[in-house]
Amino acid sequence: MKATLHLGKLVHGALFKDDVLNMAQAMRAPSPVSSAAAERDATEPLPSAVSVRPADPVVAEADLAAFRSRLLATTVRHFDRLLKADGTVSRLKGKSGDGMTALAFQLGYELTGNEKYRAAAWMLADRIVADMRATKHGVLYIKEKETTDGEAIDGGGPPAFGWYTSAAAYILQRRGGREADLRYLAAVAERFPWNEQGWWANTIDIESGEPKTPLTKPGAINKNAGMALAAGVLAHCVRGIDDELATRLQAKVERCVYGQIVPKQQADGFWHYGLKDTDPKGKDILGYFMLTADALTRLRHFAPEVRRPALDAALEKAFGFAREQIAPMTDPNTGEASGRRTAGTPKHFALGKDPKRGFTLGMLLIAGGYQAEGMKILDHWMKNFPTGDAGQDGARAADCFVHILLFLAQPGSRPDEARK
Repeated sequence: MKATLHLGKLVHGALFKDDVLNMAQAMRAPSPVSSAAAERDATEPLPSAVSVRPADPVVAEADLAAFRSRLLATTVRHFDRLLKADGTVSRLKGKSGDGMTALAFQLGYELTGNEKYRAAAWMLADRIVADMRATKHGVLYIKEKETTDGEAIDGGGPPAFGWYTSAAAYILQRRGGREADLRYLAAVAERFPWNEQGWWANTIDIESGEPKTPLTKPGAINKNAGMALAAGVLAHCVRGIDDELATRLQAKVERCVYGQIVPKQQADGFWHYGLKDTDPKGKDILGYFMLTADALTRLRHFAPEVRRPALDAALEKAFGFAREQIAPMTDPNTGEASGRRTAGTPKHFALGKDPKRGFTLGMLLIAGGYQAEGMKILDHWMKNFPTGDAGQDGARAADCFVHILLFLAQPGSRPDEARK
């Protein structure tokens, strides 16, 4: 019987004891890996960890419980504003709005037991699959792109592809009886243009299925992390349905993550924008770094088969970079700008400028065990929570909040316990 992860239920900020104990046993169990992965574990050096873990005060259990209650209450208000009287959800805006909101509703159901949230998640997952099936190659339109030959194409792909396919897969697996749809999603991911050296195409023409640029050119790290998330979750979800397909997808994830992304991490925990260690001047490279770390954090949780010590070490360094380099320049803090920046990277992340930045950072800090700093930033940014927003901001905020509640429910989420 396939093991699945359960969140447990939050009631007035407290987790049911049995659910926590069950989760603890699941999280401590060794994750199966391929024989090739096991061999590489024994022969490849792990990336060096952060030399000195940034200090963070220990948070009292009562303060943690109150914080969980604030997060849950804010998320529930947002969900209830999104739901119509008949329990349906309006068409959401943004390239990954449906995917993030669908998963948020599903995890919200698992946290609260509210059947309306599960019904909303099912409806959104069905919408995602129907939209994908309505295209030629299963990849949804994002925006018009231009090829190297100057030709305009309808572009689609990661990182949005990673969000909406992994969300739909998780929900359909939990729902049961959707083997044909899960196999379809996995087949779409397998057909997505791939270079055997370990990277996927950044973008494809959704009409032809061809990559926007030649596959000989390594792409963006955040986009490959998004594709790894999709392929990893789908491999997990179709195992037992189509084992050969699951094995092929997992092999691609391992080659990308352990052959490309992890080795490209810098000594301070940072990832450049591109696999060739490039940072375009006009892009917010800290935002894209957080997107990469976010995708890999989800991959580790929702696809435990691909988890290895090298990924744990890389995420530990990434969380440390977020604490040392991004948190000080994020409201309500007033520290100096990060040394990792381009002309397109803000010197300060201010409340109200881009809510996705503060919520994503808070989630990474909590996932990394930096609870005091994460709580301080999230409590501040919660003042600007886009309650009822049917666009990208609302979807991202709700998605971050339910994942924070998920990470807080895991054993070892307290830094003083996890690092002994």
